[in-house]
Order: sequence, then structure tokens, then C-alpha cells
Amino acid sequence: MPPLVIQTENLPQQCSDWLSRRCDLHVCPAESLRFKELLPEAEGLVIRTYTTIDRKVVEAAPKLKVVGRAGAGIDNIDLAACKVNNVRVVHTPDANSEAVVEFVLATMLPKLRPADTIVAPTDLTQWTKLRDGAMCNSQFNEMNLGIIGFGRIGSRLGRIARSMGFRVLFHDIREIEENHGCECSDIKTLLEECHAVSIHVDGREENKHMCDAAFFGKMRSGAVFINTSRGYVADSTALANHLSIDPKATAVLDVHDPEPISAEYPLLGLSNVDLYPHVACKTRRATENMGWVVKDVEAVLAGKEPMFEASV
Repeated sequence: MPPLVIQTENLPQQCSDWLSRRCDLHVCPAESLRFKELLPEAEGLVIRTYTTIDRKVVEAAPKLKVVGRAGAGIDNIDLAACKVNNVRVVHTPDANSEAVVEFVLATMLPKLRPADTIVAPTDLTQWTKLRDGAMCNSQFNEMNLGIIGFGRIGSRLGRIARSMGFRVLFHDIREIEENHGCECSDIKTLLEECHAVSIHVDGREENKHMCDAAFFGKMRSGAVFINTSRGYVADSTALANHLSIDPKATAVLDVHDPEPISAEYPLLGLSNVDLYPHVACKTRRATENMGWVVKDVEAVLAGKEPMFEASV
């Protein structure tokens, strides 16, 4: 009999079809009764962002051999529990890097170089007023971009920003061998000097509320804050207070805590924050790249080595 695999969230259809030809594939959400019924026989699980694989799930699946995460982050998987139970974890670490970098640039650059569009016929006076109002105090080659977390996404963002003329400061807890012309910095200096700060850290527990009131208090006046990493990295109440104290400051948030956001979300309705529904990775190419985690799932089930295995 082919191995039983449960897919808990949507993947590109061609990826699901590919896996279904090689496994006994069942598509059902993790909160469903069907999932609980199938779990004891499952040899593979394929998940995305909103499925948590904790110790309880792993121990309820005695035949489980592999968990595939269609995406880069694996903080919704208990790696220690998987290791103890001989369950391998595979993911797609570089699948959406380009898409996220594009999103950061697409949302950041208009805030650093704002301009009004023409919405009606204008006379010479109005035309001149529009042109004078569009005067930007600094060009990109006079601005500093701060990047916190200089992994696959952060380093690519830094490399592109440098080619556009930005001075790029970065901070990372690891030793960085290739800096692409960017400057290693402590967080205090980075926050004080940068016109925009983009967060690209991982989901480890110590990063929770890394961006707190003290963090925002050090930021340059009027700076842009961008978070596409994890929602809980930024203290949303502290950020809301910061945006109220510094009304020229702006924020772009693609990730939130919790998701979806509720009516009590402190950033909801603020005029100087743009909230997106976790879409930085939503290009067709990135989605397909993430969906092909199924190839590593099938490899493990077939007794072969996967391309991208997560380590504890």
C-alpha cells in the first residue's frame, strides 16, 4: 500500500497532484475530525503557516516519518519532539526570498519618496503647488536602510538596496561572511541612523517582542518600520504608541499577532500604518516553489535523502 499522507492546507494543484500519484493523499484541515481519524496511520504530513505540529500531534502519529513545511519558517513545528520520535522535517528555505524582498521594496520606496498623483485638471498655480509639494529632502543615495536579520531574505534586500545607492546597516546574531557592501552594526546605532528599518529575524522564542517600546524609542524620527518576519516579533501596542508619538513615522506590517487580526488590534485604523494580510510571499512562482516541498516528503518516504532538511 502507498504511504498515507495528510495535507492540511492548500498547495498549488500540480504539487498536490504530483504527490497524490505517489502516496495515498488526504487533504483535510488539522482541526477536522477526519484529520484525527487519519493521524494514527499517517506516514507524512504536509503543512503551511497555520498548522501547528506539537508533541501531542507527533505522539498521536506512531507511523509518522516526515513533516513537510511548504515555506521557509519552521517555528510551528516542535523539532525536538520530531527528533525524539525519529520524524524528519523538510521545508523550502529559499522558496519565497525574492517575493518577500520585492514586497519590502514595493512598500518601502514610495514612503521614502512620496508624491501625489494628479486627480483632476489643474491650472498653473495648482500644477506648481503639486510640483513644489513633491520636493523630497533626500535621495536614496543619501538615506540609510537598516536590516535586522541578515539571512537569505535580509542579505538579498541589502544587496539590492546597496545597488540603488542606499547605505545599508545590518544586525545579525551570527557572524556574516559576505556582507555585499553592507555595514555590520549594533541595534542602537542602526535605529538611530536609519530612515527605514526592515525586520527579517527567525521565529525563535527570544525574538518575541524584540521590537518593544525601548526599541521604537531609539528609532530615528519619521523612520519607516517594516515587518515581514513574524507577527510576535513586534509589540503591537508599543508600535501603536510610537506611531502616535511620532506621527511622521510610518509602518508596514505583513505579519501580525494573532492572525487574522481582531477588532481589538491596536494598530487597526491608524493613518500611518499599512496592514497587509500576510501576502509578501504571494507570487505565483514563490507559491509553487513552496508547494514543491512534496518532493522532499516523497523522498523521505521512499528512503532517499531530501534536499532541504531542517536541523534541531
